[in-house]
Amino acid sequence: MKACYIKNTLLKTLNSMSSNPETFVKNPGIDFTRKRKCPFRDLILCILTMEAGTLNREIRRFFGTDKNKLPSKSAFSQQRAKLNESALPFLFSSLNTCVPFEKTFMGFHLLACDGSEVNIPPLKYDNATYVKSNTDGVGFHQIHLNATYDILEERYQDILINPQSCAGEGEALITFAGRNSLPGMSLYIADRGYFSLNILAYLFISAHSFLIRMKSPDGKNAFLKHFELPNEDEYSVTLDFSITRSHKKAYVNDKKRFVTLKSNQLFDFIPVDDYKTLFPVSVRLVKVMLPNGEPEFLLTDLPEDSFDIDALRNLYHMRWGIETSFRYLKHNVGLEDFHSIRRDFIMQEAIARVILYNFTMLLVHSVSPVKRDTKFKYKISVSDAIITGRDFMIHRIKNAEIEEMLLRYLTDVRPGRSFKRKVRTRRYVPLGNRV
Repeated sequence: MKACYIKNTLLKTLNSMSSNPETFVKNPGIDFTRKRKCPFRDLILCILTMEAGTLNREIRRFFGTDKNKLPSKSAFSQQRAKLNESALPFLFSSLNTCVPFEKTFMGFHLLACDGSEVNIPPLKYDNATYVKSNTDGVGFHQIHLNATYDILEERYQDILINPQSCAGEGEALITFAGRNSLPGMSLYIADRGYFSLNILAYLFISAHSFLIRMKSPDGKNAFLKHFELPNEDEYSVTLDFSITRSHKKAYVNDKKRFVTLKSNQLFDFIPVDDYKTLFPVSVRLVKVMLPNGEPEFLLTDLPEDSFDIDALRNLYHMRWGIETSFRYLKHNVGLEDFHSIRRDFIMQEAIARVILYNFTMLLVHSVSPVKRDTKFKYKISVSDAIITGRDFMIHRIKNAEIEEMLLRYLTDVRPGRSFKRKVRTRRYVPLGNRV
């Protein structure tokens, strides 16, 4: 798929939205009906290609310096206030639909599911995004990005953005699985924070498979404490059990075959007052050893004859691609560099950053793999490709030049590298004092 086709697909969708904006504005028939310096199409493109500068600088960067064509900061803000909450999500989903996800592994689309907190500028009385810190009387504001990330395509398949108080990672995974429209089977790969019996039941009855990391059976309130597990370094066992709300002695004592729900535990498939219904489950539990000697427990419904222990170890390791994508989103695309304290504007920019990332990765995959007779393999630098993608989207780079520009900035591939995760406090990026 050529880079010019990818850009034309995005712009064609945007032109269609611009010619019929009633669906995407707050006041249909009124908004974007008069000729302005900042029309619908240019407004969206400007939001998509914003960097980390001040709002005035971003407006000048996009519209130029001609005073007869340059909108003021106030005019730009008034125009973007007319957009409703469906405009940017529609563009995100349309690009994914027009450029389908085709790469699979043994017939499965590999979808990593994870979430990430995003710091945003403070706004008084915004309790939904407020998070208390360890210091009394001091807090900060965050939104939470939940996403499914196609590991092979290296782009986001679905996203949900909520205030931090409504992060709902487990509920997000259920939503993602429910509205997954990819052809064929999908394999959801998730970390241990995504396990619950309710999520397990939804995935178990869905048309998709799952691979979820579990808490160690030695941990407090660990689910795996219900079962007698082999005392081996690595193993694969089948867990056959039924979920029930009944606390009869037979169910409570027979932990091998029954898992009893707590009285207030959420489980959508058995009503709270139903003590007779049993929900049968049959899954595989796989224990693998990491290179550092630590054990890892994986729960899956994948068949053992097709996916052995080594295959599941490698599949879960591939989940790290979504963590890398979050780093690019925040530090290279500019997910934390907002240009307003208004929550609806912040939502617009957050979705726009994901669209720009997807657009960039489509460009990267449109170029033939780099082949060099050198010590290391090389690939296109994503951080530099994001800059190139911005310029290409607004015609600063010609169609004939895009492949050369992408291949101009390469980085070496060094498999097997690992670093200790650095945990440090990060603040929001202030609106003032930008470069």
